[in-house]
Amino acid sequence: MNKYFRIKEERNSLIKILDNLTFEEKKQVLRKVDQSMINSANKVLANDNPPGELLTKLPTKFRSEVQAKAVHLGRTLFVRAEVDELIKRKRIATIHIVR
Repeated sequence: MNKYFRIKEERNSLIKILDNLTFEEKKQVLRKVDQSMINSANKVLANDNPPGELLTKLPTKFRSEVQAKAVHLGRTLFVRAEVDELIKRKRIATIHIVR
């Protein structure tokens, strides 16, 4: 029997990070993060001999807890960085020079 791991704490931490954003901003951030993680994983898979099958989406079930935590922690780091960039861009857009 296969046993799969899903890390609930990591998913809840992502929810807390994205809590103050609108739905469109959340969607934009998660798409960008997931695509960058998929692209980096595909670069690693392309270097294998012979090349492995390329990913089209991130897995949701993991066979080992360590693998699940590694993917979720990486995703959390990328999301935090992307949210910071989004807030920076919004702040720059809203600052007006007063003369």
